[in-house]
Amino acid sequence: MKEKVVKPARRAFIAAGLLCLLVILGGLFPREAFAHAILTGTDPAPNSTLAQAPEQIKLTFNEPLEEGVYYIRVLDQSGAKVTDNAAVMTKDRTGIVLQLPKLDDGLYVVSYHVISGDGHPVGGSYPLTVGKAAPAAGSGATGGTGGTTAGHNHNLGSSGVDGLIQYAARGLWYAAMLALTGWLLWRRSKSGRGLPQEVSARWTLNLQRFYLVALLFVILTHVEALLGDGGLSQLGSLLTGTGIGISWLVSLGLSLTGFVLLGRAAWLDYAWAVALLAVKALSGHAVTFPPVLASVAADFIHLAAAAVWVGGLTAAAAVYRNRREEFTSFLGRFSGAALGSIVALTVSGVVLTLLFLPSLDMIIYTQWGILMLIKVGVVVLVVGTAAFLRYTMKNKRDKATAKLYKVDFSLMLIILAVVGVLTYLSPAPPNEPLNWHEMGKTVHMTAEVSPKAPGTNTFKVTVWVLDTMGPPKHVQMNAQYEPKEEEEATLAPIQIPLELQENQEENWLEGYNMYTYYTQGPYLPLPGKCTLEVRIMDSNDDEAVYKKEFRLY
Repeated sequence: MKEKVVKPARRAFIAAGLLCLLVILGGLFPREAFAHAILTGTDPAPNSTLAQAPEQIKLTFNEPLEEGVYYIRVLDQSGAKVTDNAAVMTKDRTGIVLQLPKLDDGLYVVSYHVISGDGHPVGGSYPLTVGKAAPAAGSGATGGTGGTTAGHNHNLGSSGVDGLIQYAARGLWYAAMLALTGWLLWRRSKSGRGLPQEVSARWTLNLQRFYLVALLFVILTHVEALLGDGGLSQLGSLLTGTGIGISWLVSLGLSLTGFVLLGRAAWLDYAWAVALLAVKALSGHAVTFPPVLASVAADFIHLAAAAVWVGGLTAAAAVYRNRREEFTSFLGRFSGAALGSIVALTVSGVVLTLLFLPSLDMIIYTQWGILMLIKVGVVVLVVGTAAFLRYTMKNKRDKATAKLYKVDFSLMLIILAVVGVLTYLSPAPPNEPLNWHEMGKTVHMTAEVSPKAPGTNTFKVTVWVLDTMGPPKHVQMNAQYEPKEEEEATLAPIQIPLELQENQEENWLEGYNMYTYYTQGPYLPLPGKCTLEVRIMDSNDDEAVYKKEFRLY
């Protein structure tokens, strides 16, 4: 099967079309985005009891959101929506607002869904009480945050079976993308050109099919989570109004046009491969961390280097099956390129890690960082395997060379599996809401802070004292920041002014009286290591002091 020859005029036309496509790609994808959206403000506050019904629900996030798909829904105790009004996004795209009709007294549940700049769904729900109606048992406490649930799902196992399927889909997608783009480079090499043309064309076609199936698998396994409860009616908005949707459409278009374009000319194969890698570099984590240009460039280099390595191993498999007598010589040429790709992967990976994390020492505080360390460990094994490969090739030990190649290929699959998970985890350490409980002899305490991020937070302290004692004389909360290593000065403790609230929840602790204290405000203004202190003075003037260390990112 001979490859088709493209005439100069037609070649220029195709080149212009690909150039226009890349320009369009640069304009379509979001340029000003950040890491993962975190809910930093709610008005009214989660779990609060309101004397008067609110006129609106306003949610504020720490970063601009995707405009295509988002909603706020308010449900009454029967599960019915209180309004069909649609939420609107603020001008700076960091908040969404839902106007409400006049609400009767009762318990309501607020549910929200947005898509962050990196293409991940963020959602949650929490209760509100209007008037004197008591919340249902276990619904949360007055003014607190315990009933809030988040749906960002950036931790391993957070999505159960669905999450595992998503990770598997992304791993297959990455494997298919890197194998196909890398193969397009290697099939034009000296050893690749030595393959029979029908073999080369067949491998190209099968890898294209693999990529198309993997891409569709990713779309099908992720679209429901991104739509939330919006249903298929929001599919058009998702595909045309969000970065992740646009990346799917462009990737799908490239995949389909590849069945027509690939194999016609070497330069066309290279341009198509660059375009496909550029689509990935222009979406996901890379565009969410400033400076965006540096992040995208480093991510593209990382992807291209990975494609050289994965594509080389794929080409080696083709040579082994069809020109086994050239297998060792191909590995000899591949080993030099693989060494260069490992160096490029290492350098670009370090750059991306430094851009993604506030500081390098935080790599041990996230599952993303731990998996990155595992990936580095596997890469070290790859380097060791490559060294043994060169030794066996030099000594012409063909059987040992073939076995080591299989080891190298297996390590590649492990790395791709890890990458499939890494791309769906948050690189930045999570600011998960604080839920802290202490049991004492005569006094028990629960403290809750949400969202536990620099800025405005809600603070709730629930105190239980023996029913033979009077109410606490004093309940105080303080936040003490720890100075950074290069700083000597220590900030004075920040006093968090708690106010006693009327209890609206059932007291589940027999033999004790329960008192709830609440406030909301910017009392955790800075990132860093912090100690939260709660001081409780009972009616006998005995003081209990509790301390909890945590980090704000």
